[in-house]
Amino acid sequence: MKQFDNVSAAAFDCLKQKLKSQGIELKGDAGYLSKNGISLDYKYDSAAQSLTISNLEVGFPASLAGMNADKVMGILEKTVEGCRR
Repeated sequence: MKQFDNVSAAAFDCLKQKLKSQGIELKGDAGYLSKNGISLDYKYDSAAQSLTISNLEVGFPASLAGMNADKVMGILEKTVEGCRR
């Protein structure tokens, strides 16, 4: 599980837009996401300004492209950091 702190509503909206441009849609503030072999649960708490990612799994076909849980989390971390600015 990974928790991102100091994620404003604007930063969360930015993250949703960036992911949507990649064909990945976060619906609402919490849910389950599964796309191209990558699956995870997410929960955004606007009052605490935190985003929690849990149960991240990487399988086929993403694993064939060299993706693993660490790489996916690294991409998410960079995207969240970019949206905080």
